[in-house]
Amino acid sequence: MTKRRLTEQEQSYNRRRSELIARCRPEYIADAPFLFANRIQTASMLSRVELFKMAMDIPGAIIECGVYRGNSLMLYLQLSLLLEPYAINRSLYGFDTFAGFRSIDGTFDPDDINEQMFSETDAEVLEQSILLNDLIRPVNRIPRCEIIKGDIVQTVPEFVKNKPELCVAMLILDTDLYQPTKVALQSFLPLMPKGAIVVLDEVAYRNFAGETQALKEVLDFNKVELKRFPYEGSVGYFRI
Repeated sequence: MTKRRLTEQEQSYNRRRSELIARCRPEYIADAPFLFANRIQTASMLSRVELFKMAMDIPGAIIECGVYRGNSLMLYLQLSLLLEPYAINRSLYGFDTFAGFRSIDGTFDPDDINEQMFSETDAEVLEQSILLNDLIRPVNRIPRCEIIKGDIVQTVPEFVKNKPELCVAMLILDTDLYQPTKVALQSFLPLMPKGAIVVLDEVAYRNFAGETQALKEVLDFNKVELKRFPYEGSVGYFRI
């Protein structure tokens, strides 16, 4: 969320929540995450659990385009380690600039966003978290999770070209933007078997129309059986 259109109540909530968090030690927060979770975060985590369960019987990678701080990516990793610990053909890849928006389109993307939004990330923290989990996961000699830094418009085509074994079980599109979404769809859809799942975080959402526009341009929209979760605001998904 860009937090650029908050109500007074939401601003008050965020301020008081920050004050409460400031009173706590980091370990306290890490060990009791739902003590400070809000409705949006809880709905997001619940939908991702459901999506992971849908993709469990499909071999191949889980790819997230638009990682931000890595919360969802690490949830997928934890679910994989818990529910399919010996799935050596399951990899997780996260693509992000880790430096804010790039490739903003002047036609389909909002005119009130800029490259500094979502730049308050630390890719090194995420990388260290992945390595920390590698210490205790089964079959840890085989890499399970990897992040790819840079503009998706450039990194995704190069990644696909160098991964002849790549099969995509689930593609999560959360870049918010038109061009990265379109490039990801064009690059990964040919690598997705029947039954694989595509997730769009801002589908049919007027404040980020680029994701939906990209989907309409890449696929025959009338043949896409787009579905949603009743508790999620703008997430949609469909099976190949």
